[in-house]
Amino acid sequence: MAGGAAPRGAELLAFTGFRDSSTQLLAYGYGPRSLRDMREREFGRLAGTVYLDHAGATMFPQSQLTSFTNDLMENVYGNPHSQNISSKLTHDTVERVRYRILEHFCTSAEDYSVIFTAGSTAALKLVAEAFPWASPGPESSGSRFCYLTDSHTSVVGMRKVTTAMNVTSIPVRPEDMCVAETRGTAAGDPDCQLPHLFCYPAQSNFSGTRYPLSWIGEIKAGRMCPVSVPGKWFVLLDAASYVSTSPLDLSVHQADFVPLSFYKIFGFPTGLGALLVNNRVAPLLRKTYFGGGTAAAYLAGQDFYIPRQSVAERFEDGTISFLDVIALKHGFDALERLTGGMENIQQHTFTLAQYTYTALCALRYPNGAPVVRIYSDSEFSSPEVQGPVINFNVLDHSGNIIGYSQVDKMASLHNIHVRTGCFCNTGACQRHLGISDEMVKKHLQVTKWPIGNQGLLYDRSWMVVNRNGVCLSQKQEPRLCLIQPFIDLQQKIMVIKAKEMEPIEVPLEENGERTQICQSKVCADRVNTYNCGEKISSWLSSFLGHPCQLLKQSSNFQRSAKKRGKDQSSGSTATLSLVNEAQYLLINTSSVLELQQQLKSSDEHGEEELFPTKELISRFRANIITNGTRAFEEETWDEISIGSLRFQVVAPCHRCQMICINQQTGQRNQNVFQKLSESRARKVNFGVYLMHTSLDFSSPSFLSVGSQVLPVLKENTERQDLLASEKHQDVIS
Repeated sequence: MAGGAAPRGAELLAFTGFRDSSTQLLAYGYGPRSLRDMREREFGRLAGTVYLDHAGATMFPQSQLTSFTNDLMENVYGNPHSQNISSKLTHDTVERVRYRILEHFCTSAEDYSVIFTAGSTAALKLVAEAFPWASPGPESSGSRFCYLTDSHTSVVGMRKVTTAMNVTSIPVRPEDMCVAETRGTAAGDPDCQLPHLFCYPAQSNFSGTRYPLSWIGEIKAGRMCPVSVPGKWFVLLDAASYVSTSPLDLSVHQADFVPLSFYKIFGFPTGLGALLVNNRVAPLLRKTYFGGGTAAAYLAGQDFYIPRQSVAERFEDGTISFLDVIALKHGFDALERLTGGMENIQQHTFTLAQYTYTALCALRYPNGAPVVRIYSDSEFSSPEVQGPVINFNVLDHSGNIIGYSQVDKMASLHNIHVRTGCFCNTGACQRHLGISDEMVKKHLQVTKWPIGNQGLLYDRSWMVVNRNGVCLSQKQEPRLCLIQPFIDLQQKIMVIKAKEMEPIEVPLEENGERTQICQSKVCADRVNTYNCGEKISSWLSSFLGHPCQLLKQSSNFQRSAKKRGKDQSSGSTATLSLVNEAQYLLINTSSVLELQQQLKSSDEHGEEELFPTKELISRFRANIITNGTRAFEEETWDEISIGSLRFQVVAPCHRCQMICINQQTGQRNQNVFQKLSESRARKVNFGVYLMHTSLDFSSPSFLSVGSQVLPVLKENTERQDLLASEKHQDVIS
């Protein structure tokens, strides 16, 4: 992160004080116009609201909508594909709007054509499908599609189109482009005309970083190359985020393709964008599908089609959203009338962003710890390098990130509208937050899991036994925690991994008649099991250093739970897998965090002993983890609902010394058990057991990450919908 945090003790300046203390002239407001009056007159609907999601959706002014509505009430606009008077009015008005768009970007119809699309995403898709890609062949390596990793999802998504054409896609990191810019590399063979395309954003929608517009000319001239291959480079400038608050001069920076989204500029209309195409490139574009209005002539019975001559008519399939296009005229009028132009908007919004950045950096806890962590490539020094986008996480006083849902709920209480969660720029998110590709894949591998009559499907269905057939736990064999099982439902296998061991596969189900059933003991219960084979036995024996075997509970064996929920009769007792007492074990993250605070102590050398949250959670080996409640509130619940599923809270989980084992290392630490015992009045309870109260197997049921959990307190006699934010739970694991 560039910029960091302000030094301890820095004062939070008021906005006026910030402007007065600045060494540079900061423009704020729009000349003599009063911002307060403008807000009341044009944005009265925002009264009492702090709207901070301009990058997501701009707010349109009242006068723009009024002017557009009056226009529609006073004129008759017909389908522009007709020749009558009303259609001619529409056609001429739409053409006037095209000229107005080009004028706004300091260019003309001599240099660029405007193709209206359903948004910037549709414009990007059009380029991907129409660009003159060259597939690899005997004498050519083919075209390259390169994109900056700090690009919108819609840019990265173009690679699916190019892959279908056998064109190589290459992600390019911002730091690699900076190196290319410095050394000024150019590919050999200047006569090679093999077409390549490089896409990059003028402004990152994640961090607000503004990438040099000078790249356009450097790349097109061959003085700078995203990758070193012979050929001719074309440049697509994703301007959707940038032009919402800044001017763009296409007479200077002549990109070949410029996708736009107009609601980012005006707020209204939504669902309308455009692709600005450099006229020198337009003849190279290839059209496959043709829709209504794009054909000068075609035959229904033969493969005969003649496209219309102009670029816009050739690529605007079907009737364009002509009333929305007409609305753009009123958007331009309102923008000029209220602000005086994009230069003023750029200065105004940058000043606000620079102040907010400075104020957020100055926020400190009493212990001096920063309140926020900002993800930026600049110190908000100038609008040339930084747009008015501030991306940050809120931290607690220990430096841990506070979940975005918690921040969003608190902001909503004060009627502050901010964008929360991750959004359409995974590449930038990974770079700034240090998230590896493997972490992303692992996080998305399992978002929901099927449930069976014994709990989560296949959960706690296996056990490791010694040579005498006695079940081993981590009490006797702590290294069991180092064995990592992964279940693949599609292939019906369990893959078992461990450090310095080759992965091994185990079938999820027994092999019919060849399976030898044996009896084993689990928590004093006799259960029918079968041996999973010599191969996995040898693997486990090698890893653990003594003979052992892997057994699985027989699929046709029913083990009844000793404890029943209040809604269960003796004839409907729940069945268990190889667990102690119940089908599910739930823990509350807030309870873990309280224990974590209690564990913060110093050893004899004065060094703090750290228990990371995830590591501490893993010690309790729960299969349902909730977030967003008070510590130990789960012990007051009588039942919970997760979607359509209902669970009875049976009893608290009485803990043993197994929670002293670090599940990542297998090392023991007695402090966890000791501190829990002290803090809970010698009752070493942590988490609660759950059972299904009713389960309909006529259709598949799942538990999903992120589902809302609704609890019912023990003193309540009937189910309540708990609307208070502290009662809303999220299943996070």
